[in-house]
Amino acid sequence: MSAGAASGVPRTIADPAEALDALAALAEGVTAVAAERDREGTAPFAEVAALRATGILPALVPRELGGGGLGWRTVFEALRPVMRADGGLGHLFSYHFVNSWRLQLNEETARIEQLQRGLAANHWFWGGAGNPRDAGLALTPAADGGFTVSGRKFFATGAQVSERITASGTRVDTGERLAIIIDATQPGVTHHDDWANNGQRLSASGSVSFDEALVPLEHVLGFGGQEGPRYNPYASLSILFFQVALEHVHVALAEGALAEAAAYVRSSTKPWSTSGVATAVEDPYIRELTGDLTAATRAADALTWRATDLLIEVAERGWALTDAERGEAAVEIAAAKIVSTKAALDVTSRVFELTGARATGEKYGFDRYWRNARTVTLHDPVAYKAQEVGDHALTGQFPTPSGYS
Repeated sequence: MSAGAASGVPRTIADPAEALDALAALAEGVTAVAAERDREGTAPFAEVAALRATGILPALVPRELGGGGLGWRTVFEALRPVMRADGGLGHLFSYHFVNSWRLQLNEETARIEQLQRGLAANHWFWGGAGNPRDAGLALTPAADGGFTVSGRKFFATGAQVSERITASGTRVDTGERLAIIIDATQPGVTHHDDWANNGQRLSASGSVSFDEALVPLEHVLGFGGQEGPRYNPYASLSILFFQVALEHVHVALAEGALAEAAAYVRSSTKPWSTSGVATAVEDPYIRELTGDLTAATRAADALTWRATDLLIEVAERGWALTDAERGEAAVEIAAAKIVSTKAALDVTSRVFELTGARATGEKYGFDRYWRNARTVTLHDPVAYKAQEVGDHALTGQFPTPSGYS
């Protein structure tokens, strides 16, 4: 038995194949209870514990700091089966990786490495409290050189089930915006358990309040703004990873809905009385529609992976990244957002044309795919992504870095 196993801390996964196998096994368990858990809609503490037990939480932490040293492509490939099984959990789990990885986009290298070592040693789950459409968090200087943080974020995916929260706040004395890490379990943090939306029910995306919660100096990571003389393109990459993560969720929802629909057609759908065929799988209408929806899903998948690979390449440039390189990735990601949104909504709605009226029964829970797709695709308006792609095609303009682009 390894030291990690003996202490109750899981062994960190450092092999890509092992990561894929571990999350495929986890996804099987999620699939078995997906409809029931969707109906319950309670906070996914057990599911986060199951993810932690795989040893994948520190996957993106460099090996020299105790992590798995794996890459983004492996992480997204490993997460896909979970995303297909439950889009809310896929959303939640992928945000852990973005929130914990984005540490390195800040200035305080020694503090960042210490936090990464803490993640690797303790297998912390990370949430976020950075919704840009909410009021900002206020930072009040404390005697020890750190701060207290106060305020509320109404959409804080993962914060409720996390040990660490990635956020930013504004100093009340100077107006400076700083990137911070908050201990999610301390008394000054209140998780309101108020996520009760019609989709993504296991994403733990409810609100969190901070009432003079402590932020020690070692959890202050430096400048956290998106503009001004201290802006750097590399420091703004976290939003592009959030966007790509959601695109993988979009595609996976379509894939999951198609897989369930195909299984139902094979086992339960009856051919229409005037179709002239003996089984549903021989019905020409079902065959054609299945092909159309599958093709649309594969197209969205291909574009999403193209955007993912370009973003990974861009991120490897580090602090040498240019605005133009970032801009090219942002346009590609916006294009994938358009196509994956349309595929997710169309596929998750139209699969009922394949399965028939009986498949709308609540016991099957097939509607959760559409409810999840309808909810997650509203993260930010896809119409503005279309404008960004159109602007680049017409004038060569890149999207302006922001909380959504």
